[in-house]
Order: sequence, then structure tokens, then C-alpha cells
Amino acid sequence: MAREGLSRGDLLLLVAVLAAFGIADSLYLTWQWYDTASASWCDLDTYFSCTKVRESTFAAIGGVPTAIVGVAGFAILLSLGLLALRGRDALGPWPTTRWLLAFASSGAAIGFGLTLVEVFVIQAICILCVVGFALVLWILAVAGIWLR
Repeated sequence: MAREGLSRGDLLLLVAVLAAFGIADSLYLTWQWYDTASASWCDLDTYFSCTKVRESTFAAIGGVPTAIVGVAGFAILLSLGLLALRGRDALGPWPTTRWLLAFASSGAAIGFGLTLVEVFVIQAICILCVVGFALVLWILAVAGIWLR
């Protein structure tokens, strides 16, 4: 029996589910930033510390938490996935797949940059930030599979 690949609908549903989890993760990080609790449940030690990352100068730009960018980005990815699931093959000059790939690539680049800042500048890793980065990488991989 030959192994069948995932259908277009399966891939789009996977994008939507991953993006929904990304929104939840980013919303939680945003809430934590505004809550400014003394410690987070995801503080495992001094290196794996969401609190240390949240309290750094890189956690916000102009008083707005950087996690808001994640909320917006994942919301766009969710919208693109749902539009494609509903049969929308193009938005403006580009096919939906190209938009999805472009936004997932942008999100992966932002996540990579923020991870580098965590490792080399802040010298702490936020586990929830890594989860968001992994989610966008999975969406990028699915978009790449879809384009094949």
C-alpha cells in the first residue's frame, strides 16, 4: 500500500491550527509583559528564564511588548490559512501560497533574530518565545511542502 501525502486541505488546516497556537502563545507572553509578575512559571533557572527575557530592554519597543508582533503575525498566518481553506487562491497579485510563505519567512526571520538576542545579548532563553519560534518554523515548513 503506497503512502499518501497530506492533502491541500490537511496542510491548510495544519497551518491554521499552528497559527492559532501561536496566537495563544503570543497573547500569553503579552499578558505576562503587562502583568509584570515577579516570576514566571516557565523560569527553570537563571538561563531558561522567561522573566529575565521579559524584563530586558528588548521585550518592548516604545512601551509596546514585542509579543504583539507575534500576535499580529500569527493572526495574519491564520487568516491566510483560513482564506485558502475557503477556496481563495489569490490575494491581489500573488497566490495565497506565496503570501503564506512570505509571512512565515518574515516571522521565522524575526524569531531567529530575537533568539540570537536572547542567547548572545540577554543570555537567557524564554521557553515560550522558543515555542512561538518553533510554531512559525513549522508553518514555514508546511508552506514549503504546499508549494512543492
